[in-house]
Amino acid sequence: MGDEVTPFFVWGMYSEKEKPVQAVEILKTTINGDTVVNVYNYTNGDTRFFLLGPLAYFKKIKDNNNQDPTITFLQTKLGRHYNNIRPFERALFNTGPQQQEFLNWYVRYLQQVTFIPVNTLRVEVVHAHYTSQNLVTDSVNLFATWQRH
Repeated sequence: MGDEVTPFFVWGMYSEKEKPVQAVEILKTTINGDTVVNVYNYTNGDTRFFLLGPLAYFKKIKDNNNQDPTITFLQTKLGRHYNNIRPFERALFNTGPQQQEFLNWYVRYLQQVTFIPVNTLRVEVVHAHYTSQNLVTDSVNLFATWQRH
């Protein structure tokens, strides 16, 4: 028998009541030291997705010791059969070269959608929790910076 590579993800039905979120992690992007990017200012869902999605995935990669989480998932799922796709890692996944280029790409995208020339970029991780009245910030940690050379 051959190796089955796709589909890797199986989406189940929502059979349980969703539990309330106790804590959240927000990626706060600041351009040029004073302009905070508010993704909700953009009515186009695609723009919102590309402002948040790739940045959140880049953080997952960094949190996973600079390894694309899809590689980790497939290694677990496929076991020794993962060796059959290992030669294609650089083409299929976000490895070193793509990770090194990410912030340059992200800055170009930010400039395109905000119409602001970006000289510096700062991304912070804001950890917060909900009370019955509002959202309370617990901590703010620097995640990434970029500066035009």
